[in-house]
Amino acid sequence: MKNKILLGIMISLSSLMLTGCWDNVEINERHVVLEVAIDKGSEDNLEANIQDRDYYQVTYMIPDIGKLSGENSLAENVKTPIIAKSPTIAKSVDDIESKTQNTLSFTHTKALIFGEELIKDKKLFRAALDSLIRNKQISRGTNILAVQGNAGDIVQSDNYQNPMIGLYIMKYFNNTERGTSHAKQQVLGNMVKEIQNTNITTIPEIEINEEGTLKIDGAAVIKDYELVGWLDEDEVRGELFIDGRVYKVPTIVEYEGEYLTYDINQQKRTISFKDEDKLQAIIKIIVKGNITEYNSSKDQYVFDEKKIAEISKLIEEQIKNQMQKTINTSKTMNTDFLNIGLELYRKHPKLWEKYKQNWDVDEYKKLPIQIDVEVIVQNTGTVE
Repeated sequence: MKNKILLGIMISLSSLMLTGCWDNVEINERHVVLEVAIDKGSEDNLEANIQDRDYYQVTYMIPDIGKLSGENSLAENVKTPIIAKSPTIAKSVDDIESKTQNTLSFTHTKALIFGEELIKDKKLFRAALDSLIRNKQISRGTNILAVQGNAGDIVQSDNYQNPMIGLYIMKYFNNTERGTSHAKQQVLGNMVKEIQNTNITTIPEIEINEEGTLKIDGAAVIKDYELVGWLDEDEVRGELFIDGRVYKVPTIVEYEGEYLTYDINQQKRTISFKDEDKLQAIIKIIVKGNITEYNSSKDQYVFDEKKIAEISKLIEEQIKNQMQKTINTSKTMNTDFLNIGLELYRKHPKLWEKYKQNWDVDEYKKLPIQIDVEVIVQNTGTVE
């Protein structure tokens, strides 16, 4: 198992080892940063010179290419954290480079992870994003994640699947065979664009348990560069339904005393509006999928039209409940992270002008949202 992990890391980094130089700087003179964890620093030295204040604690995770390519490689020793405490993100890079012989390179950075206290601090979080977006080496497609706790603890933790957390995250979101029901991917460029356009964005949450197992699910909700609250896995699934991004999602219902699993493989979503006595939004989704599991006590079980209609109704209610839970959470937060207002602006710009001024005050919170769900069973999984 350990040899397979090391082989995967070496293949992922092979392009780095085969490249001679960038900008006339040799590979062995660079620290290749695979992930960056940014936490809020200490407030104990606010009276110090501004150059010496610790507003940020930044953890740069460096793969040890020498150990990866050695005969005595140990999976737990293939990465080195470099931690800097600094008043700005840019200054943290300068501080590290002034103390080492190598230059930091962000051209292969796979993940940027934000700590909870950082995203609670509007001023520091906004400044951090500004610094990251100005760094021309960091790709706009770099994955963004948030942590309930310290981001530095996540990247320094041991993960048995892949010791380099950045590579794990990259492969997680690049896996097109994986169903989309636990987390909504977010990347640097898109997140900044969402905040600029709507003042709101969501960031997928990453956590690790005591056994070292990583889990990506849930989300942090950001409004005006500040944490509003957290979404659980069910609420993220409801968000994905409303976004029209659900794929390969199992939905479980109880039918005639037994559990039945319906796998969604296609989804179509539309959002429309009515403005008669008052504004109303209608979210309509159509899902297609198959019954993939049902353990009936009967020896021969046939799904006739009546049974399929009953099952479809149960699945529709299950999906509707998940969506309603997410809508209720967004209204409790008074934060339109579902982009209903953006849909209104795109489809009815004149109508948006009527409501936009107070949208974030109370218009969204009091907006009636109707949910219509249609479930199509394409295959029952039985031979009749």
